[in-house]
Amino acid sequence: MANPFENIRTSAGDIDRSAQWYQAAIRKYLEGVNTYAEVLKTDIGEITNKLEVGSMYMFRYDPRHKETLKYYDGFPLVMISEPSANGFSGINLHYLAPLKRAELLGQLIPQNKQDHQLTKQDKLASDWRIVQNFQRFPGVRNSIKKYLSSQIQGRLLKVDPEHWKAAIFLPVQNFTGASDRTVWRHSNKVPERKRSSI
Repeated sequence: MANPFENIRTSAGDIDRSAQWYQAAIRKYLEGVNTYAEVLKTDIGEITNKLEVGSMYMFRYDPRHKETLKYYDGFPLVMISEPSANGFSGINLHYLAPLKRAELLGQLIPQNKQDHQLTKQDKLASDWRIVQNFQRFPGVRNSIKKYLSSQIQGRLLKVDPEHWKAAIFLPVQNFTGASDRTVWRHSNKVPERKRSSI
């Protein structure tokens, strides 16, 4: 496969584009990228075992107590907020509708990069202290999840910061137990108050 994410970044130029622009770019350059295997064939990022607060990751996940969950995402897209002894906490953007993801990402991108292309060295302002300040944002509380390292299948795919704005629109969420729209509706209306390991 050619490098569709590079095509999107190049087309965007050195300026910030609207959420609608990135949605259109995804349709144009990434038609057919709907699964984990297909994502791995793109230049979205790199495989790693290292976790960094402020970075965005994709991975396969099999919850430990999935039979007790109303629904869960088997292919999370997570902004890391807090490491722990047995895993990490973060915001799984898939629990937010696509335009809500863009709105939140816009608030977490460094202020000095709001109007320019991101580079590999950039980090999101997603540490736990800052994330707590976003608890009023619709869906954020319900999208904060604690992931266990033992339940991650394979390695982590670290999304290149240059591709964050495009990656959030990939239709690769893999919910079991509910449709995408049902999850987004629940996230928007009924925020949960505590993080639970899944």
